[in-house]
Amino acid sequence: MNLYVYGLNHRSAPLVVREQAMIAHEHLAPALQSILNEDGILEAVILSTCNRCEFYAIADNGRRLEQWMAKQHHKGDGSYQQYTYLYSGEEAVAHLLRVAIGLDAQVMGEPQILGQVKAAFATALDVGAAGPELNHLFQQIFNSAKSIRNDTGLGAHAISASYLTWLMIQRCIPVDKSASVVLVGAGEMIANLIPYLQQAPQLDITLINRTPENAEALLPTAKVLTMSFLLESLIDCDVAVFATESYHPLLTRDAVQTILTQRSKPLYCLDLALPRNVEANVTECAHVSLFNLDDIQLWVDENQDKRQQAATRAEEAIKEHSRRYQKQLQTIEFDELIKSYRRKINSVRELELNKALQKLQEGVEPAVVLQQFSHALANKVMHHPSQALNQARFEKSKDWLASAKLLLGLE
Repeated sequence: MNLYVYGLNHRSAPLVVREQAMIAHEHLAPALQSILNEDGILEAVILSTCNRCEFYAIADNGRRLEQWMAKQHHKGDGSYQQYTYLYSGEEAVAHLLRVAIGLDAQVMGEPQILGQVKAAFATALDVGAAGPELNHLFQQIFNSAKSIRNDTGLGAHAISASYLTWLMIQRCIPVDKSASVVLVGAGEMIANLIPYLQQAPQLDITLINRTPENAEALLPTAKVLTMSFLLESLIDCDVAVFATESYHPLLTRDAVQTILTQRSKPLYCLDLALPRNVEANVTECAHVSLFNLDDIQLWVDENQDKRQQAATRAEEAIKEHSRRYQKQLQTIEFDELIKSYRRKINSVRELELNKALQKLQEGVEPAVVLQQFSHALANKVMHHPSQALNQARFEKSKDWLASAKLLLGLE
């Protein structure tokens, strides 16, 4: 059994593919149970965000994860496989560390990703999908991620997707003048964006959410509306930011065309959701601009060089932490091997000893019993090593023969 990582992310797959692969939070538990029903998969964690869908598993073969994805998630359509990656062992540990510290994030060093990894692991624990090996791994990852971010300065130069969204809003409208912004949703992305918007008190902010109480808790001073008022609110706004978990588009091309008949200025839409909240073809309408998650990749801030230097230091730390973790695993494996071997030999010894004691009770001469006991014990201890040596005679190298001699105490 080994650790495997299988999946796709914003680097390997375009938005439309990530959208198809995404597993919503409410579907994570049944998906984990389904994965564990696959032969050869003992433990699993699913990390599904707007920028990645990854499967971490203890399995006998990483292709088990690929097979599950093909059968359950894509109904046999293998066209997405060109966008996926598969890592194992130390390489898999290094990848998980890159993800956890934000080095593999769309915005390098973004701190929110560590919380997403912790939430994914907690879900796996709750449904019993994360066992002792993944539990040990993720606890090590959380500790290592914190120290790497602190030691390398990666966290000090990090910027968030919310901050980049704020920069995009500033480029869309002159925030030093009166303008109207509509925020659709009340999740983490909107919550993280609001503090930036509050830096421009002249902005008129409207929050739209299915549950108004959740929106009011984010910004009590804002106008709060239900989803039924969405189209009406877009008639006068300058920028609309969408970040809900809806599986269906909230804003269609036909709806935009209707809105435009009542507008006299450009409409800027920022779609930060996955699946997307805004139909891509709204840009066919005049005076409408649409930005999505992939557009964030095009934005670079003045701290890029500093973050890159921190990233270089982080890569070195990742290699060291990954090697250290693999050594820990090897130590645990060898300890378990030694314990298992001792248990096996003791089991053989107890079996033969009980036979000998039985013969003594039956009146067999002690000398005869001892002779039989010693021969039986020796034969059973030597049986499996001798059998393995015979089978390996024409298959193994001289190095293997030297190792066998060392293990058997013949050198």
